[in-house]
Amino acid sequence: MNLLSRYILKEHIAPFCFSFFIITFVLILETLPRLVDLVVGKSVSIFVVLELMVLNLAWMLALSVPMATLVATLSAFGRLTADFEIRAIRASGINLMRLLLPLIAVSLALTYAMVQFNDKILPDLNHKARVLMGDVRTMRPTLIFRPGLFIDDIRGYLILLDRVNHQTSEVGGVRINDIRNPEAPVMIIADHGLMEFVDRGNTIKFTLYDGEIHEINMIDRDDYRRITFSKQVFHVTDVGSELRRTETKHKTDREMNIAEMEKYVASLEQSADPYRRRARNLVKKEIDALLSVTPADTVAPISAATDDSAALQALSADMRAIDRQLDKSLSQIFEQGKLMNKYNIEIYKKYSIPFACVAFALFGAPLGILTRRGGLGYSIAISLGLFVIYWAFLIGGESLADRGLVEPFWAMWGANILISIAGMFLLYLVHTERDALSFLRRD
Repeated sequence: MNLLSRYILKEHIAPFCFSFFIITFVLILETLPRLVDLVVGKSVSIFVVLELMVLNLAWMLALSVPMATLVATLSAFGRLTADFEIRAIRASGINLMRLLLPLIAVSLALTYAMVQFNDKILPDLNHKARVLMGDVRTMRPTLIFRPGLFIDDIRGYLILLDRVNHQTSEVGGVRINDIRNPEAPVMIIADHGLMEFVDRGNTIKFTLYDGEIHEINMIDRDDYRRITFSKQVFHVTDVGSELRRTETKHKTDREMNIAEMEKYVASLEQSADPYRRRARNLVKKEIDALLSVTPADTVAPISAATDDSAALQALSADMRAIDRQLDKSLSQIFEQGKLMNKYNIEIYKKYSIPFACVAFALFGAPLGILTRRGGLGYSIAISLGLFVIYWAFLIGGESLADRGLVEPFWAMWGANILISIAGMFLLYLVHTERDALSFLRRD
């Protein structure tokens, strides 16, 4: 690496470190009120709060690094232009594209490091943060039992009580959703009952009267059971006021690494195959039924009209039954596709967000030269605006991909591609020393 390359990279170090610290600090401030609420409302140890903050730093770093890259690039090249150093470099016969080579090389190295971080470290820290937050939320649920309000502080449960009498322990209008197993949630509904704390306050014992239990299979919606009861005892465990650390193997999409998500997507693809075969067979059956009605059948003698009418009615009933079965199969295929899209989005996101370092470097360098301003505040302001647009693209793309309107790849990579194209256009303007208006006028 020659002297000029080292000088260009050295100009990026200070603004990168400063902006990285500022951006991370702003993200910490955003989560600070929730952490303070834990200390005040849950009497959580300050060390637990600090642990939560450290665990949440992982996703903050994943966002701070690309944004700090943009700020540093804008600031460095803006300062070099404002101090006429870019003009001096041009006058010495050095191609400006040559200045970008070390910057792109470092951006690629940073992208690789962030991909490894997002794949190997971030999922585990996200998992630990979610589990610890769940353990904290299960503390002191009695402090937040209020009539008509959902209680979601108990891990795996969602409870709604229309009436609560803390003196007699009587409750009314009880609705308990047991969501510990997301694929088979259970809902308990009861007219009234008693709520007691047993096992030294670590378990809530519900004695419920005149109610129903609804069991739903989210994989196979046809598998549904409804049970009525006159009396039922139901226990909600692990609700004590002490912080009890638990472990769980269940992971969300943001807590899996790339290999785990790819394996899960493959299993979803495989589980969707029976529904596809069933849909194809139903379509074939429907076509065969239609082909079985020959033109000769439509000109039968009048004496056979009654028989033909009964046959057509039977055929119509069969067709309606086939259509209903086909709709169910297509619905299952669609649901499986939505779930696959959800995990494919997270896979692409682990690559696309780190690659934003390269896209922002390509865009920030020529923009810094064209604006001719090297102030850090000015660079941060532009970066914030651009990052808001970038993040809006990601959120909007993720929403469209979840609904099956856009492929997950384009949803996650579209912003990077657009910014890279815009950056190359600005590089062309800088290289040819033209402004955008003259380019559009084709002077």
